[in-house]
Amino acid sequence: MVCVLPAQRPWLGRSAVQSAMLPYRPLAMDRAVSMTFITALRWIVGAGVLAAALPLAGCSRQQAELPPPRPVRAVQVPTAGELAAQQRYAARIEARHETVLAFQVGGRVSARQAEVGDTVAAGAVLARMDSTDLRLRERELSARLSASRAERADARAALRRANELRPKGFVSQADFDRATYRDQAAAAQVEALTAQLQLARRDLAYAALTTPTAGVITARMIEAGQVVSAGQPAFSLAQTSQIDVVFDLPEARRAELPETVQVTLWTQPDRPITARVREVAPQAAEGSRTYRVRATLAIGAGPLPGLGHSASVSFAGPVALLAIPASAVLKQDDGHPAVWVIDPKQTARLRPVTLGPVQGDQATVAAGLNTGDWVITAGVHDLRDGQPVSLP
Repeated sequence: MVCVLPAQRPWLGRSAVQSAMLPYRPLAMDRAVSMTFITALRWIVGAGVLAAALPLAGCSRQQAELPPPRPVRAVQVPTAGELAAQQRYAARIEARHETVLAFQVGGRVSARQAEVGDTVAAGAVLARMDSTDLRLRERELSARLSASRAERADARAALRRANELRPKGFVSQADFDRATYRDQAAAAQVEALTAQLQLARRDLAYAALTTPTAGVITARMIEAGQVVSAGQPAFSLAQTSQIDVVFDLPEARRAELPETVQVTLWTQPDRPITARVREVAPQAAEGSRTYRVRATLAIGAGPLPGLGHSASVSFAGPVALLAIPASAVLKQDDGHPAVWVIDPKQTARLRPVTLGPVQGDQATVAAGLNTGDWVITAGVHDLRDGQPVSLP
């Protein structure tokens, strides 16, 4: 602290002779000079204090402007052994065998007895056709067969008499031959009419459309009163004894497909089902370049999955890659992917990476990260290199 002493008068401390020799000054002038000197001294001292305080104030302001470490969310990169490189694809549930049913004879549909979604047993009647014409045909052939059998009996009796009278010379060789040919023709006529009658009776049975096996009706294409022809599609029947899961496999993953896959229904996410691959399309689809895969579900004692249900198919890949949340990946100005990594000094560092396949919300990393690295997963577009961060 600087102390300012009051100004002394010029004559104080001098002898009387010295004072007498000095020129005369009024008292008011001495006081004005003293006040001017004190004011100037105060300005000098204040400027020195201010100059000394400025660096300290600058340091305090710099310390106050430093932001606190930014809280971030981060995950630690697992080891390759801890990560199962799962391949997951969308799938749907279908019947292994689906049959289109149709009447085997033409006519008018008199009744329809099944709807879409009905579960039917083997031999159940789905629709009936008007059988009036078929019954008349069956009666006609039955009558013709009876007449043919009577004709055959008469021809057989005539041949037997001719055979008995021939040794006595009462029947010529020509008459005997005619009796023989007549008997053979009558026998052939009986055989032909018998076959026609069997066909007519079978056509009469075809007037009722029945199911060959148990299953579920998945489509209906006829109505009562409609005139249909033989072979025209009427119903679609899906057999529920064997259920398939169908999915499309990318061309690059075909070699990795194992013999069994895990199927997870969207309606039952906690109950995975094992399915055995039974068919892989030999040729990729033209547009998507994917292969259609069919795997048969191992159905146990539980309820059957509904046909058409959505599902997902997963299986482990041959190579385990490091994986991080896809939200942690950002693109640099040059288009290459990168992630923010927390270094030992608790600062964010941008690190380029090489990505593998993206699987759902996980991005696999082929190069650029190590096991145990902490990767920031949220707010990656708002960070700057070297920014202090903190974990919760």
